[in-house]
Amino acid sequence: MVFVTGGSGLIGSYLLLELAKRGQSIRALKRKNSDLEAVKKLFLDFSDFETFSRIDWVEGDLLDVTTLSDLIQGCETIYHTAGTIDFDDRSRKTIQLVNVTGTENLVNAAISANIPNLVYVSSISVLDKLPDEDFITENSKWNLEFAHSEYALSKRKAEMEVWRGSEEGLNTLVVYPSIVIGSLDGKRESEKKFRYAAKKNSVATKGETGYVDVRDVAYLLAELVDKKQWNDKFILNSEEKSYAEVFNFLRKRWNLGKVRILNKSKLKLILFFSFFSRFFGGPGLSKSSYHALTSSSTFSNQKVKDVLSFSFIPVEESLIFHSERFVKNNKTTV
Repeated sequence: MVFVTGGSGLIGSYLLLELAKRGQSIRALKRKNSDLEAVKKLFLDFSDFETFSRIDWVEGDLLDVTTLSDLIQGCETIYHTAGTIDFDDRSRKTIQLVNVTGTENLVNAAISANIPNLVYVSSISVLDKLPDEDFITENSKWNLEFAHSEYALSKRKAEMEVWRGSEEGLNTLVVYPSIVIGSLDGKRESEKKFRYAAKKNSVATKGETGYVDVRDVAYLLAELVDKKQWNDKFILNSEEKSYAEVFNFLRKRWNLGKVRILNKSKLKLILFFSFFSRFFGGPGLSKSSYHALTSSSTFSNQKVKDVLSFSFIPVEESLIFHSERFVKNNKTTV
C-alpha cells in the first residue's frame, strides 16, 4: 500500500489517479474539513467512481505527531505532495510550519514506523544557476546572493529533512517540478494563470521560467518509484517560456488582444511603492517576486529523460488541455 499526502491538491489528485490506474492500494491523508469533490470529479472525468471509492481516505494533520505513525502503518511508500504555496514573506510562520515542520514530522514518523520509502515533491525554486553554469541541473546549488521567497526557503529546509531521513535509512526520492500547468477546481495556485491571462487589462513580464504538465509530474512520480530510483533527485520540466508568451498564447486562443508588457523599470517603480504598502499591511511586490518576474532560467531535464526514455508534453499542448478544462469546470466565459 502507498500513502499520499496532499491528495486533495493539484499534484496529489493527479497522482492518485495515476496510482489507481496502476492498480495500487492507496491510503490518502486529508484534513477534517477537506473537500474531495474536485478529486472525485477528476476520477469521473478520467476513470470511474468505483476506482475513486477504493481510496482509503484517513483524517489527520502532518503537525499532529501523535497520530502520524499510526496513519502510515502498513504502507510501503509515502508520496509527500502536501504543502502550502504562499510567496508572501509576511506568512513566514505558517509557511515554515506547514512545509518544514510537517515534513520533519513525516520523516520522523516514517523512520519510527519502519516505512522503507519516501518520495518528496520539492520545487525548482530551490535550485539556482551559478555564474559558471549554462543551465540549472539537479546538482545546482542554492545561491545565497539571490532574493528567495519564503516558499523557496521552506522547500529547501524541508528537503534537507528528507535527506536527513535518507542518512537514517529511508529510501528517498526528490523531484523538482517547474511551474505546474494543471486544472482541478479553479482554486489552485497554478490555475491563477488562466484567470490572469483572461483579464481585460492583463499584464505580464518577459521573465522566463520552466513549465511542466501535472499529468507528467504524476506519471514520473509513479514511474520513478516503479524503477526504484532511490536516493536520487530529478528535475521535472518540459520547456521554458516567458510569462508574456504563456499569456499571449492563451489570449490568442480566446480571441483577446496581446498582453501589456511590464518592463523592468516599471517593475522597479512598483517594487519601490510596494515597500510602503506592505509595511502597512497592504498588497505589493516583494524582492523575490521581482527577481522571479525579471530573470530567465533554463533547466536541464536530460536526466529523467535518459533514465526513463521519457518525452514531456509540450507546454502549448498542456495549456490547451488544461485551459479548456478550467473554462469548462468553472463555467467561465473568455
